[in-house]
Amino acid sequence: MRVVFSSLFKEDLTEAESRYASISPRLGDDLHARVKEAIRTIIRWKGGDHVGPHGYPSRKCRPFPYIVYYEIDGDTLHVLGLVHERRHPNYLHRKLGES
Repeated sequence: MRVVFSSLFKEDLTEAESRYASISPRLGDDLHARVKEAIRTIIRWKGGDHVGPHGYPSRKCRPFPYIVYYEIDGDTLHVLGLVHERRHPNYLHRKLGES
């Protein structure tokens, strides 16, 4: 499966990693590892997740309060965003509409 990361996802990941790394470099690394594992799971199962509050299929990055949102189009996984669980449901729609 081909994977395409949106610029929004890259920005969201960098911001979240920086926030956790400012607390502890190990936390920043752990968040990155959890996000990678979530994406690997999406690829392995070819999706199959429920639709999250932002209207797209999603996978949680436990124990962190972040959700990976994505779309699958044929054999391509589009990773749309990494969103904090407490963000307003319109956040992702607004951000993707600006892209």
